Amino acid sequence: MTPYFKELQPEILIYADKLCKNNVAIDKTNLMFLELLVKILKHLGTEDADKLDQQCEYNLLTMRQEFESVIRSDKVGEKTQAILLTFFLRIAKEMEVKYETIENEHLRELYTLMTSKGYKYPSYISSQKDFALDKMPENIKRMEHLK
Repeated sequence: MTPYFKELQPEILIYADKLCKNNVAIDKTNLMFLELLVKILKHLGTEDADKLDQQCEYNLLTMRQEFESVIRSDKVGEKTQAILLTFFLRIAKEMEVKYETIENEHLRELYTLMTSKGYKYPSYISSQKDFALDKMPENIKRMEHLK
């Protein structure tokens, strides 16, 4: 796999700071998810880049452009945060499928929250959530098998 995170990490950290400073959290739930997004961005911005490339390989192949468009923008609104939520849920699921554990505590917390019954999501998040939980694991297993 081509190295990905190493060059992008400074931009990820800049975006995490931008999201933290310029967001509009309207309630406790939004604030909780926002704080998790910022923590996960900081993790992606500081963790060993080669390790992240390996852990996130499937999602880099399938959602790389969406993630980069967020990181390289000034947008911090609901749709942008939805892209991050989706990308991070998918990364967490990929880790669970490949390693049978989600190493990062913030990704693990996000995964637990998003798979619990307590939250309702807009349809564009729900459809991606369903894909990540139902269909993506087989795709990852197939990709790993073909290596």
